[in-house]
Amino acid sequence: MTCVTAKTERITDVADVKKKKPADKKAAEDTTPAAPATRASLIQFFREVRRETSKVTWPTFRETYLTTIMVFVMVGMTMVFFFAVDWVLAFGERFLIGAAG
Repeated sequence: MTCVTAKTERITDVADVKKKKPADKKAAEDTTPAAPATRASLIQFFREVRRETSKVTWPTFRETYLTTIMVFVMVGMTMVFFFAVDWVLAFGERFLIGAAG
C-alpha cells in the first residue's frame, strides 16, 4: 500500500509512516558528518608534524642496543631450529628411500 504525505514524499509502507518523525533542523545538523579540517599551508602542516614528533618518547641508546642484540639472538636461534628441522626431515627422507647410512 502506498501513501503520499503532505510534502509529496512517497512512502512505500504504512509502517514507515508510523516510524517517520517530523523533520527537525537540529537533529538533521547533528547527524551530518563534520567536514574535515583544512590545512592553512604546507608550512603549517610541517609545524604540526614537528610538534607531534616532539611528543614521542624516543628509546634510549641502551634500549636500542639491547633490542638489536635480542633480535640477532632470536634470529640465530631460529636459524638453528630450522637447520635442525631440515636436517631431521632430510635424514627421514633418505631413510625412507633407503639411501641413509
